[in-house]
Amino acid sequence: MKKGFIITMLTVLLLATFAAVGYAYSYGIYYASYADQDTALVIMNSGGDDTYYTLKVYNAYGELVDAVSGGLAAFESDYKIMSKIAGTSDTSWGLALLETPGIVTVGVETFVSDQWIASDNVIDSLPDGSEYSHYWYGLNYSNTSGQKTGIAVVNPNATSAGATLKFYDAAGQMQYTTDVVLDPHETEYFLTTDILVVADSMWGTLDVRGTLPLIVTAEYFTGEGRLMNVDQITHAYFNEY
Repeated sequence: MKKGFIITMLTVLLLATFAAVGYAYSYGIYYASYADQDTALVIMNSGGDDTYYTLKVYNAYGELVDAVSGGLAAFESDYKIMSKIAGTSDTSWGLALLETPGIVTVGVETFVSDQWIASDNVIDSLPDGSEYSHYWYGLNYSNTSGQKTGIAVVNPNATSAGATLKFYDAAGQMQYTTDVVLDPHETEYFLTTDILVVADSMWGTLDVRGTLPLIVTAEYFTGEGRLMNVDQITHAYFNEY
């Protein structure tokens, strides 16, 4: 009787501890599953122990579309096609938020008309948003006759976040700046041809400053609009106290 009581109490304490720990890591990914584009996520357990995850999928407005869960043995992988979770409407793009107590790597595969176009790997979990006052991200963009760039700025947080975008040309001259406020889990998208002139010198750096950790994703197109590559930027190059 006493032995059974001790075992029961240990089990309760273990479950309570497990619940308290919950999801230790969150990984944010930009996805798009509308028109002729689709995204697939390869969820890889990079740790040596069994783990589990919940994948929460939000549309462009930050509305939760669906959530799916799964378990992974050590070094096992799952494959999730976003169009099967988020659908294929005009707002089926934005944040895929993967929450897990384990250490994972997320492969991000982009398809256009069912053809594999690009692949990236997200290895950085989202940092604690209360640690710094600002988070800085950078990427290369082009807006020439042969190249253009789409930029998705994603707020993976449960609170609103501000972002300032500054586009500098090849000579380092700022050509465009804008401030945006993103609602929780919302995504804002910019196409360089909508905000910049097309010129041979219109390429360089986009600097993004966020009040909270962000995901900044670059989609690189040919001048004719054919998607060539997608780059997920989840790591801030500078954090400001």
